Amino acid sequence: MRESYDYIILGAGVAGLSFAHEVAKNGNSVLILEKAKVIGGLSQTLEYKGFLFDYCAHRFHTADKELLDEVKNIVGSNFTRHIQKSRMYMFGRFLKYPFELQNLLRAMKLTQAMRAVFSFGLKFIIRQLRALLNMERTDFKSYKDWFVHYFGNTLYSIMCEPYTTKIWKTNPGNISADWADQRFQGTKLVKLFKRIIVKLLKLDFSSYSLEDDSLAPDGGEFYYGETGAQDIPHGFERELKKLDSEILTKVVISKIIENEKAVEFTMSGSEESVHKVAAKKSIISTIPLHDCYDYVDRDKKEVKESLDSLKYMDIIFVYLLIDKEQVSNDHWLYFPDEDIIFNRSVEFKSWSKKMTPEGKTAICLDITCFEGDDTWNKSNQSLIEECIGSSVKVGLIEESEVFDSLVIRVKDAYPFYDLNYKSKLLKIVTFLEDKNVVHCLGRTGIFRYNNSDGSIEMGIQLAKKLIADESGATALDYEIKEISY
Repeated sequence: MRESYDYIILGAGVAGLSFAHEVAKNGNSVLILEKAKVIGGLSQTLEYKGFLFDYCAHRFHTADKELLDEVKNIVGSNFTRHIQKSRMYMFGRFLKYPFELQNLLRAMKLTQAMRAVFSFGLKFIIRQLRALLNMERTDFKSYKDWFVHYFGNTLYSIMCEPYTTKIWKTNPGNISADWADQRFQGTKLVKLFKRIIVKLLKLDFSSYSLEDDSLAPDGGEFYYGETGAQDIPHGFERELKKLDSEILTKVVISKIIENEKAVEFTMSGSEESVHKVAAKKSIISTIPLHDCYDYVDRDKKEVKESLDSLKYMDIIFVYLLIDKEQVSNDHWLYFPDEDIIFNRSVEFKSWSKKMTPEGKTAICLDITCFEGDDTWNKSNQSLIEECIGSSVKVGLIEESEVFDSLVIRVKDAYPFYDLNYKSKLLKIVTFLEDKNVVHCLGRTGIFRYNNSDGSIEMGIQLAKKLIADESGATALDYEIKEISY
């Protein structure tokens, strides 16, 4: 290691790697410090007994052609295009998602369908009247407010409330409307649901076109590496090595010394040796906000209070190894029913044949929770048994087909958008960045519910601002150009 670098980056997820790549190719020296054994953050790919596992579904999908071309060039020819296929388990059966009308009508009660049409139509008329009077509503407080405004109470109770409550462990009325608008962009979903209603009124039971699919949250194409989500981090790593950048793993950070623009840390296995490296320009933090605050040598009561009430959601991944060629050809499946322990199932063999040995397959089941709650505290064996039971119940597998399993727990996986998160976040990030030494970045580092494309784009954008020596540069003002989920 050198004594100093232009930039020191805490965390080797895709946000930190993309930032590093952008500044390095502009002639800056970079040191990346990662606490895990491998780089990638949530975009890691694990190897277990000949199987390759991601942390559930990590596709790359962006509406930014320039970003797509750059990532494709970085990853290489094994970065292949897919057309999404997914289904949702509702009303005791699997329905295509985005919903096809014939599936939905066969599954729903007629009275439900009629109420949904009426409720949606009424909300649509009210919105049109408000628009004519220049009284469009933009003051949504909660996700519930947002969803009901666009789609009505019936679709909210059928489609939104059960799954959102299951994932976030709270009623959608307690989740900020920012989450919905950021993830789904209301105007696109409105177009999709208009087409559903028109088909219903016309008794048109035809399937959707690809154009229809592209309007939905899970529609359209995406890209994926042949050997997992980590193909993207590995691509950045290759490019960074060419640019003489350094990446250290198994690092334990002890302190950020702001008046010296320095980071103190030890290497796992050699705790006696404390290293101190300085940043000539900036320290980029992609680590959890709580950790970053603990490392800086300052304290502020109101910032600490905001941090204490700002939380991340944790996640448990249960991998079931199956003695079978394939479970389904879906990329992923959703399970909103509360009596099914997991939220989603991903079969990586549907993404790439290289993810599993021949004649075998595996499914990844994700379970959201908070560290210390009843779910988090369950034993691995209990989680495995419940996941097998739920998988058998919905017809995914037979119990006898499971020959092995693996449980992985990941902390700080998702920012939790409570109703007041934005004011708390502004206070925290302003405090951390006010000396122009530390800059927060990425899904975890700046508490932004991004996909990998958004995190990469955010990293590149912040890098360009700092290279241009832009005053007050921050990732807080990053906005997704176009929804890409």
